[in-house]
Amino acid sequence: MWVPSDWCRAVSRALALAAVAVVYGCGGPPAASSPVAASASASGTVTNRSVAPLDTTPADSAPALHLAYAQPKLPTVKLRLGAHELDAELCRTITQIATGLMFRTGIGPEDGMLFVFAQPHQPAFYMKNVPFDIDVAYLDDEGVITEIVRLKAQDRTPVPAKSDRVQFVLETAPDYFPKHGLAPGTVVVTDRGPLKATLVGR
Repeated sequence: MWVPSDWCRAVSRALALAAVAVVYGCGGPPAASSPVAASASASGTVTNRSVAPLDTTPADSAPALHLAYAQPKLPTVKLRLGAHELDAELCRTITQIATGLMFRTGIGPEDGMLFVFAQPHQPAFYMKNVPFDIDVAYLDDEGVITEIVRLKAQDRTPVPAKSDRVQFVLETAPDYFPKHGLAPGTVVVTDRGPLKATLVGR
């Protein structure tokens, strides 16, 4: 889920509360759906239904940017990660990015969600309202995986990227990356070319 930092709150106010955020996560209710990017289940699905009721209230003083329900399936893009392919839903708007996988019951073992941002920065994701674990890859502006982290179900502690050059974030089922021999340094592209050239500014 997604919670804006102080810097982003300032940007938000400057853009008439359009809210461009730097701390994200799997979900969070966006009040706006303007683009953050320059433009911005199946068998084996990872699920966990034995959890406490999901919390639809915004975190502390952070503005509510996410939907209060699971967003419908978003348009997808075919990604190539080394020798492997993955269909990933595209999150481009503030609402899509803030909501992410919130309120869904799981993610397929070969499914993903790609978050597209207007420019490189240092995002942080967390797991409010996400009742299952996921793996998250932070990618730089060239589509290179800089690090992969595990986010735990319902954990509200933001996990920031180590790099301030992250422009894309890819969420998958747990162990997707090691299962396919993918690690930091792997280049992710679309079936039409580099991430930046095909996804940013469109």
